[in-house]
Amino acid sequence: MLTELAGKYKFMPSLTMILLIVIAFSGCAGSKETHAHASHPDLSEKPRKNSEAGVTITAEYHRNASEFRLHLHTFSVTLDCELDNISYIRDSSGNIIRPEAWESGTCGQHVEGTLKFPKFDDSNGFELVIQDIAGAKERVIKW
Repeated sequence: MLTELAGKYKFMPSLTMILLIVIAFSGCAGSKETHAHASHPDLSEKPRKNSEAGVTITAEYHRNASEFRLHLHTFSVTLDCELDNISYIRDSSGNIIRPEAWESGTCGQHVEGTLKFPKFDDSNGFELVIQDIAGAKERVIKW
């Protein structure tokens, strides 16, 4: 009887191996898709934060448009709504790049908007600098 069962199920190791290969490749495909989403060409990594003097600034860099989506949040002071006058980019060579526009929908203790810059070389890293917010002379967010 054992010989009969062994003969009947001798394809099982091959079937198991095929199933394992299919599972392994489907897992790789899933992680590849996740990786592609994580390295979306328009959004450079995850949002960056700076928290000083009771104000939190969250910045999302959108590479293709050379712009930053900014969220400033506090309960302690009224925030400046003219971020185009107090912000700039410092590139890896130390060059200063001024914004072209600041599009804001809100002001006060919660400020949100888009800070737009001319195209610049971001390949060697850069810093977004925002000056004079709640007593902090210079807030630096690095990429």
